[in-house]
Amino acid sequence: EKTVLEYHNLLHDACGWAVRQEILLSNPFDKVDRPKPKKYSACYYTPEQVQLLMEAAKGERLFLPVILAAYYGLRRSEVVGLRWSNIDFENKRIYIRNKASEVKENGKLQTVITDEMKTESSKRALPLLPEVENILREHRELQDTYRRLYRRDYAKEYLDMVCVDPLGNLIRPNYISERFPKMLKKNGLPRIRFHDLRHTFATMALQNGVDVKTVSSMLGHYSAGFTLDTYAHVTTDAQLKAAQTMGNILSRAV
Repeated sequence: EKTVLEYHNLLHDACGWAVRQEILLSNPFDKVDRPKPKKYSACYYTPEQVQLLMEAAKGERLFLPVILAAYYGLRRSEVVGLRWSNIDFENKRIYIRNKASEVKENGKLQTVITDEMKTESSKRALPLLPEVENILREHRELQDTYRRLYRRDYAKEYLDMVCVDPLGNLIRPNYISERFPKMLKKNGLPRIRFHDLRHTFATMALQNGVDVKTVSSMLGHYSAGFTLDTYAHVTTDAQLKAAQTMGNILSRAV
């Protein structure tokens, strides 16, 4: 429904421009009702399922994307767009400044890296956790080994990119979406989308007492209100726990 709404908006604007240019007498989309998208109910894993997923991803090209999405709630485009130059090992920070998307150029699908993020708040700095740092350092050493091994056959275009295959080629965003469900099925894990790891991160953080504003800034949402609306099912549970806690305290006073 959301896609249909976007088409409606685009066609309405185009026909509105045509009316202003006196190409059309009226806007036909004024007579078409705007579709109302249904609210998407996100799926998410339990902590135990996330552990099983990370075990299953070991040895897969998706291992690093899974780690980054699970630990930080990164979007698929942000995972693929991550550069080594945006990881500050000294000060223990990861800077999210780029994204990757696939576009068709001359009939061929190309992966494009850009610094034009989804929103301004999508550009953010995240703490480099010790366990993630160890994984990243091991991965970089492995990349260096492959580069020395394959020499001229190793792709030089993506030397600064984190998520590459053994030949140095950038892992395509669509490859992640295509391979992820197959990996889940192979290992007997419940089917979710790769993007649902982002929802898993947010849900676990909120359930364990992380405040909404912090979760919102880590996800790169444009407002904490959007985070509240998206994860209302979690915040409702948190409110219930808070009310029960206050009830226990005040009942003793009464």
